[in-house]
Amino acid sequence: MESELIEIVEKHLREIAGVPAEQMGSFLKDTSVHLRDTMDSLDEAIDEGEFETVVTSAHMLKGSLVNLGLEELSMVAGNIETAASSTSPLYLSCYYMRLRRELLPLLEYADK
Repeated sequence: MESELIEIVEKHLREIAGVPAEQMGSFLKDTSVHLRDTMDSLDEAIDEGEFETVVTSAHMLKGSLVNLGLEELSMVAGNIETAASSTSPLYLSCYYMRLRRELLPLLEYADK
């Protein structure tokens, strides 16, 4: 049984983006790999204090997530982008951990 997150993404991609059912699996696998790479870059940049990379990665995630129909998670990525742009990026790790936890089914999709 697929997760609710995957169902939301599939529905959005079918109805809004017009992704054909026969291409859904490969599209989701490619998306999973892209998101995982971006999340890994974001995690590393947070650990290293590379705030310019944090802003760039978070901005890419924000756009990718809204394009997948995940508006709430896109807002979390936007919070990371904003926090890294400010003078006190206190909540970056908390936002990152929430985003990773919520995206886990999609991040692991390519491993199926």
